[in-house]
Amino acid sequence: MLGINVSPKETIHSLALHYQTRGMQKHLLITADSTIVTINAERHSFKTKAIQWKKILKTMEQVKLNSISRLKRPSTKSFYDGAMAAQMEVITSKKTYVSIDFDHTQAPLMLSKTIAMMKASLKDASPKVDF
Repeated sequence: MLGINVSPKETIHSLALHYQTRGMQKHLLITADSTIVTINAERHSFKTKAIQWKKILKTMEQVKLNSISRLKRPSTKSFYDGAMAAQMEVITSKKTYVSIDFDHTQAPLMLSKTIAMMKASLKDASPKVDF
């Protein structure tokens, strides 16, 4: 299973999570085959476990991709460096969907389960990465 069909002939190929603030950048890219974590300039690659990819895709079943750019942000701490600014990308066979910017500590409700599952997929990573 490479992806989940989100509409006829549209399949999720990868999910990306970006965090940044002054002096810190974190990127997490997950596909069916690989997971890449980049913290500032330090990059770590891991094989994505099939069960993890399926769990992540399962959380995306209720996400309306066309609306993630218009979600309500629960807080605005990133406006004054109280939190890192975060953004999620969903890359499908047809289009790249980009979320609104939100605080890394408080994602929009529609994305929170997927983000939690993406981070959980790193718990057994070696070397350990703090995302």
